[in-house]
Amino acid sequence: MMEGCKTRSLLKISIALILSMVFITTTSADYWSASVAANSSSWSNQRQSDNIVFDYSQSVQGTISPVSYKGRSLSPYYSGYQDVNVNDVRLRDRTSALQGSYSSEEQMSLQSDTTNPIYGNVTKLAGQSLIIIQLFEEWPVILKSSKIIKYSGIEINNREFAGNNLDFAGSSLLYNTELSKETNVGMLLRNMNVTVFATNDNDTLLSADFMPNKEMYYDTRTYTTGIADMKYRQTSSSYDFKRGTYRVLNEGDERYSGNYNISRSLHMKSDFKYSAQEYDWQTCFISNIGEAEITGNATTGTVRNA
Repeated sequence: MMEGCKTRSLLKISIALILSMVFITTTSADYWSASVAANSSSWSNQRQSDNIVFDYSQSVQGTISPVSYKGRSLSPYYSGYQDVNVNDVRLRDRTSALQGSYSSEEQMSLQSDTTNPIYGNVTKLAGQSLIIIQLFEEWPVILKSSKIIKYSGIEINNREFAGNNLDFAGSSLLYNTELSKETNVGMLLRNMNVTVFATNDNDTLLSADFMPNKEMYYDTRTYTTGIADMKYRQTSSSYDFKRGTYRVLNEGDERYSGNYNISRSLHMKSDFKYSAQEYDWQTCFISNIGEAEITGNATTGTVRNA
């Protein structure tokens, strides 16, 4: 097996007449992308991460009230947002409130790593039309977050979203005169592998599977006096070429209007083994690799420098 190296380049693979290209590109921001195209179908993916350690905590308690400024009275208002997206591990929060009493406590811890290289392998089985494209990434991410909000006043709106590589959960809490909410989120991304099957027979991509090993916990307890929308979704690894999306395994969408106490707890997990044959990863995408081709008559051909 070739020793791993950090990918910071462009790879182009031409396979007979079926596949237009497979790219992998990276920059100093630790980004890579891959795309595979046939005559009538295509698949692509983009990834971005970094080496990060981030810890955050905050506590707020007060009254949203008018402020006098240069002889004018400024309207009482609060707004805040939070936005995290590291290798498709995402956390978003938006809050806006008018005059009233407001308090919040929150903590967040984020760690990610991009030390490991991206590996790839393209295999053409001798005497067969089947082509197998495989990619493997080990850029782990762990994100933990907890937040408590309490409000009483004219109106508060809050939206939150937690997503981990196509799975998500979240809520939208609008037009509340009173709101009490506590949310705890834990998300883990271990690694990710992709397997694409294509055939020479009719220039077709047979299947594409995006397989991140991931886990997500989402727990919320809410007292709402307005309109509350609660959503979640868990997706399959299988790509739908016609729709250009991944199949939905299960999802929920609920709306509550009025005064409610709502408790919700979700646990989603995907655990994929590397299911293809154990080939040596002979392709380490390195600087100036240029164009590559499949070796001709080997039982398991691999990508090599052209």
